[in-house]
Amino acid sequence: MREKKTIWLLAVALILPFAGLPVVRQLQDGLGVAGVASDQYAVTILNVMTLFVLPLLIFMTASDMISGELGDKTIRSVLSRPVSRTKIYAAKLIALFAHTAVLLALVFVASEAAAFLLPDAGHAAASMGDAVLAYAASALPLFVLCTAAAWVSLGFKNASGALTVCILLYAAAKGLALVFPSYMVFSPVTYMNWHQLWLGGSIPEGRIFAILSLLLGCGMVFYSTGHYFFDKKRSVGECICRSASGSCCLIWRC
Repeated sequence: MREKKTIWLLAVALILPFAGLPVVRQLQDGLGVAGVASDQYAVTILNVMTLFVLPLLIFMTASDMISGELGDKTIRSVLSRPVSRTKIYAAKLIALFAHTAVLLALVFVASEAAAFLLPDAGHAAASMGDAVLAYAASALPLFVLCTAAAWVSLGFKNASGALTVCILLYAAAKGLALVFPSYMVFSPVTYMNWHQLWLGGSIPEGRIFAILSLLLGCGMVFYSTGHYFFDKKRSVGECICRSASGSCCLIWRC
């Protein structure tokens, strides 16, 4: 919260749902096209946010939190403390997902508030339960994306490089889903909109269980390998000083 960038990201999460209102109203009133109803507006905003906006915000935060600290060596102040790297890496992931969860909650509140400004606002309150379920379900693939972004960021010493690669990998995974749909069922980015399965009259329990198992497995793999690389990483160097006799004395080693 001390970073200006964090405040701007939170502001974007609040503004975007209201920014879509003129488009919907223009479709409904100006062009006579059946636009998005108020009872579906929050879920529609969620579809847009999970497709690109929230992943981009996750990549930006992960790049700054991991690659940025490795690059400018501010991570030394953390590694020099009597705290294990396991706890440090877990704390970074928890902070990354907590930031994402706050953004998701703000998008929900702003979307529901914006839905009451649409012409058929009376239906917005009736569908709030489905919107809550959809937003809660979307937290799982976003968490898996957090673990993947942290894993990729460990390979870079500057935030811009990590951010660029994260975006390119995400875009490539989305593009490959169109070319090889039968193989991309095993990619976690394919299920960024799996919250749609939770909506409607009947929930396909078998499909939800299969996707849930896949996402949990991917999250475990990304977290385990990321923790291993972070524990073995030696890119931040070491601090030494010379004693009066001229010999080197090691203070601490990362």
